[in-house]
Parts: sequence; C-alpha cells; structure tokens
Amino acid sequence: MTWHLMQYALIFFGTLFLLRLLARLAVRVGLVDYPGRRKRHRGEVPLIGGPAIFAGLAFGVLFTTDTLYPYRPLFAALAILLIAGLLDDLRDLTPTQKFMAQLVAGGIMVWWGHHTVVSLGDLLGIDSISTDYWAIPFTLIALLGLINAINMVDGADGLASGLALIALVFLAVSAVLTGRTVSAPLLFTIVAVVLAFWATNMRFPWQPHAKVFLGDSGSMILGALLTWFSIELARGRGGIYPITAVWFLALPLIDMGVVIARRLARGHSPFRAGRDHLHHMLIAAGMSPGAAVLLVLFLGLALAATGFFAWRAGVPEYWLFFGFVALLVLSSVLSWRWPRLARRFRRRQRSAGRSYSNTSPASQRLRQSS
Repeated sequence: MTWHLMQYALIFFGTLFLLRLLARLAVRVGLVDYPGRRKRHRGEVPLIGGPAIFAGLAFGVLFTTDTLYPYRPLFAALAILLIAGLLDDLRDLTPTQKFMAQLVAGGIMVWWGHHTVVSLGDLLGIDSISTDYWAIPFTLIALLGLINAINMVDGADGLASGLALIALVFLAVSAVLTGRTVSAPLLFTIVAVVLAFWATNMRFPWQPHAKVFLGDSGSMILGALLTWFSIELARGRGGIYPITAVWFLALPLIDMGVVIARRLARGHSPFRAGRDHLHHMLIAAGMSPGAAVLLVLFLGLALAATGFFAWRAGVPEYWLFFGFVALLVLSSVLSWRWPRLARRFRRRQRSAGRSYSNTSPASQRLRQSS
C-alpha cells in the first residue's frame, strides 16, 4: 500500500513539473486564453489542460500499469481529441469540425475498443433494459453529451476539473470494490494526474487565480476518460449500476440539461455561450466566484456520494433513476424561478449589511456623540 501511494505521489509531482514546462511552452506558441467580454480572468492564461493530462497519463502509466494492450483504443481516441482540441484552442475550429473529431474518437472506442452501452439497467423496476441495435448510436451520443457537459461547466476556476476529479475518484474506488484489477491502477493514475492539474486550476488563499486553464482539449479528454471507464465498470456481473455512473456525473449532466432546455425554450441555440449555468447564477446572487465553485463542488460530491452509497447499500436501480429524474425536474423549476430568488437573496444581504452597520460599535458611538 505504501509503495502504491509513493507511486501516485510521484505521478502527482511529476505532472506538476510537466505543467510548469508546458505552461512556458504554451506562452511561447500563443496557446493562451485572453481576457474578453465573457472572460474576466487576469492576463494570458495557458490552455494546457489536454496536453498536461495526456502527458501526465503517459508518464504515470510507466509506473502503475503492467500492460496497456487493452487501452490502445482509449489512448488513440485521446490523441485524436488532443489534436482537435489544440487546433480549436489555437485557431477556433468550426462546430462541425469538432463534432467530426469527437465522432472519430467515439468510433475508435466503439469499434476498436468494443466499449458500448449494452444495458441501461433495471430503470423501470420491470427488467434490465437492453440497447440492442441502439448500442452504438447510444454510446456515441453519451460520449458527445459527456464531453459537452464538461465543456459547458468549464466557466470558473477549478470547476470542471474538480467535478471530473470527484467522478474519477468514485470510479477508482468502485473499480477496487468490484475487483477490476486492470482498471483500478489506471484510474488512480488518472486521479493523480487530474488532481495535479486541479491544484493549479483552482483558486486557493495562496493562489488567487488559476495558473492554467482546461481548454477544449482538456474538456474533451476528460469527457472521453469518464465515458470509457463508466462503461467499463458497468459491464459484466458484479459491476456498478449504469445509473450509478450517472450519479457520479450528476451535477454537470443536470447543469447541461437545464441550460439546454432553457435556451431552447427561449429560442436560442443550446450550444451558444452564455452566463446561465449554476455557478453563474450563484455569482449573480452575490457569492464570490471562489465560494460559488466550492458550493457547486460540494453539491457534486454529495450527489456522487449518494449514488455510490446507494449502490453499495443495494438500493434498486429504478429508485436511483427516478431520483435522478426528480432532481433534474426540480433543478429545471428552480432555474426558472432563480432570478426572483436571487433578488430576494440580494435584498436580504443588503438588509443584513445595513443592520450590522447600524448596530456596530462605531455606529453606536457616533449616535451617542451626536
């Protein structure tokens, strides 16, 4: 156990070193994000999420994995997404070009890697739902959806990488508990790599702003990794429920679903950039960006833990499914009422601020002197 912890610590610090090297290189080649109308960060921030995670993973597998033979399709798909993401970060690919790159990567995972969603589990309390002839298109849609869910939630320092890290930790622990001796070391390697990236992407008291950004290459790679291992751990007997993996990723999926529904209802493009995600709403209500991210990460952790412990306790799959649907509906209703709720919250904050100023010792001394 101690030896394994030393290996993952080495991967973590090795990835931190790679991040510093890649950040310098990114500045030289112009792979940076500039402040703009919607982008309120300070200065030029390197967009090296994809290269850092891919390089850190390549470095990490040298220490923790005996054979990469079963994961050749995964790394091939990640390489395609990395190239497409870098081109998009540098030159802004069209949506069609990005979509085709994601389809090619998904095709590699499906046809070469034989990773398809063959069963949805017993979602209705009747029997396990098989995807049959829809297995391949359903898997591709799941990949595209998860990639875009990570990409869409990537609007604040440490948020997308933090939510992905939470899901990866639960997937890694689940791999150990289900006896997936090949998947578990690689998953913990990915956790160490993503943790190193998150440490430079998150705001801390000693780090007021992110040093690096995820970029499209990073969000696509994280989406592919989460899709691959969610499918892998739900296959065969003794694996996790398919709906359990959905709970691991509940918050980015719900956020994406609510945002797309709201934009379609207003006649807008569902993939148009906007400030209507959960963290944007919390910031608009008066929370600081750092506090909003911490709250969203806590909610993501709570939802992932709910799915994990419900699976371990043997809660029926259909209860988890109906619970997720109820949560999605509730989130949609609250999102429509949020502007009114946010105004009430801000008024209460202002009232509390005035009450505090009126009862403060300085105010009392001023009134006494007058």
